[in-house]
Amino acid sequence: MAKLVAAVATPHAPMLPQQVLEKPGQLRAEALMGQVRKQLEAAAPDVIITVASDHFTSFFFDNLPQFCVGTFEAAAGPTESYCRMPRRVVRGVPDLARGFLKYSLESNFDLAFTEEMGLDHSVLVPLHFLVHDTNIPVVPININALAPPLPSSRRAFNLGRALGRFIERWPGQQRVALLASGSISLEVGGPRVGITDHRWVNTVSKLLEQGNYASIVRRATEQRMLAAGNVSGEFLCWITMCGALGESRPVFVEPDEGSAFVAWRLED
Repeated sequence: MAKLVAAVATPHAPMLPQQVLEKPGQLRAEALMGQVRKQLEAAAPDVIITVASDHFTSFFFDNLPQFCVGTFEAAAGPTESYCRMPRRVVRGVPDLARGFLKYSLESNFDLAFTEEMGLDHSVLVPLHFLVHDTNIPVVPININALAPPLPSSRRAFNLGRALGRFIERWPGQQRVALLASGSISLEVGGPRVGITDHRWVNTVSKLLEQGNYASIVRRATEQRMLAAGNVSGEFLCWITMCGALGESRPVFVEPDEGSAFVAWRLED
């Protein structure tokens, strides 16, 4: 059977790779990415399942699924010209992705799927810092975290629970890691640009430290998340991942501005 060996969560600021290139060793975010990378590398995963939001690169308002899994053989990015980082070709795991698609349908989740996907910074910025081995394949799960109405936190968490059960039952021998990407408090554009809801970030960080995912689900209503910033629904990606973790608590949680850097080790 496959085995879930690690989980990590980070923000995905699209300018971070260029900022680090210009100021190597000077940014706290770079150091925290390195801290997360050490935990992920120590777990030695064979495949990474990412949970992230698409920024209108593969989907738009004319076709915007709440949940979607990428069943591709390979995908490339970043698709955005403003995200200045090395282009990366990512291998998929079609049999694993289709296996989860089938299992999700049996678990009453009607996921969309796509065999063609352009990867944006929500997936590739974390991979750039955390996964230097470009041969490790990736299965992306996209959550609509940007365009209300958003899926409920309960629905996202239960999808994560289904994902955890699927990994335990998958007949392959893969060591699987989960990577959730996104912010906890972030406003893009408009008169509130630059605001950070530190109270919400601190509350969520403490609940993550405690492994109190049920309380996170209760508190993370769409209204509460969007009060922390117009794209703060990205926290749904973290909640989805938490659903797969059972009662496991992270080895560290480091808040940073409107997000945090978190890692779980899921082996003794």
